Amino acid sequence: MHHDPIRPGDALRRKADAELDAIESDPAFQRSPVMRRLLRFLVTETLAGRGDKLKSYAIAVEALGREPSFDPQTDSYPRVQVARLRKLLDAYYAHTAPVGDVQIRVPSGGYAVEFVGGAPAATEKIVKSKTGIAHYAIIGGAAFALLLAAIFFWRTDENVWRVRNFPTIYLAPVTALDAMQEQRAAAIDLTAGLSDGLDRFTAIDVVNAPSPAVDYRLDTTLRAVPGGTRINVMLTQLDTGRVVWSRSGLREVIEGRIFDVDELAATLSARLAQPAGVIHADGDQRNIDINTPYGCWLALRSYWQMMPPEDEPAVRACVMTWAAENPKSAMAHGARSWFLAQDALKLKGKARDDLLAQAHQEAQKAVNLQPNDPGAQYSLMRTALYLGRERQARAAADRVVFLNGNNPEFMSGVAMFKIMMGDADGEAVLRKALSLHANPPQWVQSGLFFAAVARDDGPAALAAAKELQAPAGTPLQHAMMAMALARSGRMAEARDHWAEAVEVDRQYAENPARIFDPLPLAPAIRERSLQWLMRAASAA
Repeated sequence: MHHDPIRPGDALRRKADAELDAIESDPAFQRSPVMRRLLRFLVTETLAGRGDKLKSYAIAVEALGREPSFDPQTDSYPRVQVARLRKLLDAYYAHTAPVGDVQIRVPSGGYAVEFVGGAPAATEKIVKSKTGIAHYAIIGGAAFALLLAAIFFWRTDENVWRVRNFPTIYLAPVTALDAMQEQRAAAIDLTAGLSDGLDRFTAIDVVNAPSPAVDYRLDTTLRAVPGGTRINVMLTQLDTGRVVWSRSGLREVIEGRIFDVDELAATLSARLAQPAGVIHADGDQRNIDINTPYGCWLALRSYWQMMPPEDEPAVRACVMTWAAENPKSAMAHGARSWFLAQDALKLKGKARDDLLAQAHQEAQKAVNLQPNDPGAQYSLMRTALYLGRERQARAAADRVVFLNGNNPEFMSGVAMFKIMMGDADGEAVLRKALSLHANPPQWVQSGLFFAAVARDDGPAALAAAKELQAPAGTPLQHAMMAMALARSGRMAEARDHWAEAVEVDRQYAENPARIFDPLPLAPAIRERSLQWLMRAASAA
């Protein structure tokens, strides 16, 4: 039987699909969504006849979630991840036979998948002839020469907004200081878990080797001690040699494992790479220019914590410039969507809806550019919810959780909206996010407040409302205090807080329910909120 070397037959496709499903169900691959996504991408591209044309850039952007500004000449991340995939496949086939007599391999020297079977009828390799390879090598050599010439003669001012200056971190392989097989296996798994966990935070880049261009190095060691495993972690800034952060702790045996590798990898990744975490806190000390992508992102993330009015003009300006100067940046469009939505919520009627629709378009643009960016999905969730598109909002929320369930900032926001939509798991998601958060933003208290309202818990609502208060609180903040105080029977204090809300905007005196208009509250939560509020308003 003749097989087209570029377009494989249906029999191979069926076998490849079955084998791919079996590999993805293996525990090692289950623990690594990045590896599953990468393998499926390589298999799909190879079966489509594009395997030999795959480049690092396409793998980085389409399979690994990097931004379109990714530079394969300076970042070896795709090659590192493919090498890791090869090792995982080798380990998989060392203990597992193929389900359909076809093994999936990624030979060294390229990215095309090779399908290797035990019987001639089942064996196909999607490759090109040596003559073809030689032909392309000649063309490639000529193209490379032209590229060098272009680089040599090209002189232009580089657009700083299109240069990715986010921090890079070299993740040194975790070291097992003892010869125990279990410890060595845990070290390998923890290395993979940290790589996957850190990679899910889009504001840092993980590289495979230290160099003058790399900002940080993470070293982790394991040592067996009485009671468990002593784990030491150290983050070093490479240009100064300064130890930025270090921790040492004991992990106990759990469920037959020397320690919970997955939980540790998730916790460390979140502590290091979350917006309020170690790496970006150090970035604050490095005086990164706000008129660069990372500098603008740092300013936005600081503003997002407390939203001080005096900081808004500078942050807004850099976000709008970033989105205009780099139209292919999903992060920039997601941030622009956030500001447009904030502006829309201050309006009413058609003007509000029109600006929300514009914010939604920006969020959709961010998702189209980078579907694997949780920030883009978060912006889409937010605008869809305010526009009343609950199905789309829930789908985007689920994508945020899937893409990075250990990013406490995004998870806090998702949880807050889940609570407002009346989802039963909203408060549990928020509690998990707060357990990971290095410095929770003040606005998360509104999620805890409405969770307390949903279960008719006055004391918990009052505690959250007190935490949310600011010296110059918004009408909604005063209303929340009035609601919680009224629910707790403290009517005089409730009346005073409601008076402060009305003093800011007299419209609330005539129609108290309008204070909830900017919030996407589920009908049951809105109804109970209004019941609490009317106790305070009627006492005023």
